[in-house]
Amino acid sequence: MNIALSTLVLFFFLIPGIVFRRFYYSEEFSREYFRETFFAVFIATILPSLFFQILWFYLVKLFGENVDLFVFGDIVSAKPSRASFINIEQNAVKILIYNATMFITAGFTGFLTKQIVRNQKWDRTRKFFRFQNSWHYILKGEFFDFPRADITLERDTVEDIEFVFVDAVIEINNASYIYDGILVDYELSQDGGLDTISLTNAQRRNLKDDAEVSDEGKTKENLSNYYPIDGHILVLKYSEIKNLNFTYYTLEFVLENEEFIPRIVE
Repeated sequence: MNIALSTLVLFFFLIPGIVFRRFYYSEEFSREYFRETFFAVFIATILPSLFFQILWFYLVKLFGENVDLFVFGDIVSAKPSRASFINIEQNAVKILIYNATMFITAGFTGFLTKQIVRNQKWDRTRKFFRFQNSWHYILKGEFFDFPRADITLERDTVEDIEFVFVDAVIEINNASYIYDGILVDYELSQDGGLDTISLTNAQRRNLKDDAEVSDEGKTKENLSNYYPIDGHILVLKYSEIKNLNFTYYTLEFVLENEEFIPRIVE
């Protein structure tokens, strides 16, 4: 058997599954595709590849064409015949169209499948469909819809969340500071963990400068202890963060003032 040619043929056979997975694990879940082991990717790629290869094998018959399996088997044999290569050369355009349409459909199907899973919230309500990017579900508040979540929203829904307020504790020169601001974006590391988070309207204070509590149990304002950080975005490295706190807000329209007021989701 021609090992090099067989490997090339096997690679072409698996391309539909590879393309399908690449478009299924896209955007905020793209890191998940790359962090899996080669063996896991190989096994999970076989099934969609088989599906598209078998589908296209029978689909071309509707257009009066036929896939010659003898040629396929001959070119991966120990001594492929010249006639098989001549056959491939004569039908190069058809083979190109055959594979191109299959790859494009595989990619579109992968992306469409992901959209269906996300739009129907199957990844939130059914663990089988859940993506491994757990940080996305935390940072966007989608964990509220998990069946096993101890915190549920009675008044609002996840879609009502307008912004997320973040408190991050960072140690600098043996002193702990709390940074807070509105979440803008986040980046994942190569292993799928959280790498950075970006905040806007950021400010900081020393952790020891907590708000005082009066004898009546009321919390006194300590806004003077905060130092506003000028700039559009503050980027915090997760490796330097000791603790994180997230508060999810919606905007509620107050008719008396004719304006939207932030309110914690309930």
